[in-house]
Amino acid sequence: MKPSRYTFVLIPDHDGTKKQFNLSRKFTFLILFTIITSMTVFVISLFYFTPRVLEFNEIKKEYDSLVSERMKVLNLYNELERLKEVDRMVQKALGMDMVESKDSNKGLINPKDNKAINLDLIYNIPSILPVDGILTQEMIEKFDEFSKQHLGVDIAVPEKTPVLASASGQVIFSGMTENLGNLVVLFHGNEYFTYYGHNASIDAKLHQFVSIGDTIARSGNTGESSGPHLHFEIWKDGEAVNPLTYFPNYNKSNMSVE
Repeated sequence: MKPSRYTFVLIPDHDGTKKQFNLSRKFTFLILFTIITSMTVFVISLFYFTPRVLEFNEIKKEYDSLVSERMKVLNLYNELERLKEVDRMVQKALGMDMVESKDSNKGLINPKDNKAINLDLIYNIPSILPVDGILTQEMIEKFDEFSKQHLGVDIAVPEKTPVLASASGQVIFSGMTENLGNLVVLFHGNEYFTYYGHNASIDAKLHQFVSIGDTIARSGNTGESSGPHLHFEIWKDGEAVNPLTYFPNYNKSNMSVE
């Protein structure tokens, strides 16, 4: 005759009181069935889902890699388009509206104005702060999927703060651009150029000669900008150089995140 109940005894491995409890035959088999079923489902799931999880991880890695490559391509494309736009502006200003000076200074002169740029090294190398504010973004030459190339610095200042020419030179571009909004580009001689972007308004006129410290614009939030600030770039011999090399004072208010 089959027993109707089972007794289970728990005996501790130290001197202690043993415990026992009784279960009905049906309940005992129900517990055993549940345990066996759960283990079977677990084993089947393990064999079924493990290859798929591994496959999913491989697909995710490939997807992340493709997204990373796509972001790099987009960043390169955007930067290329920006450089093309600036190049067109500079070529137009230098090639169509100006001629190269033949005197010893080798400055740019406007055919309508015989006043050439004075290439005094003291005044034609960027040497004064265009604005006095908080540095919110440093120059980024190398970039990845988490950051894009940034060829200058961003300085947060209140809107309509006077933007000063960091060196003496001539305005070769003054107008609106898609990326940098209201932009002023100055040529200082000796292959020096400076860029002042996102301005609310522009005071300097195309071809105008400006002296170091002259107000050329008013800071703003135009173009692709998230708040009032000045985007400032320095170019030398066709390459962007880090403005912090020329203006280390900005490091005192550096709040940029690498």
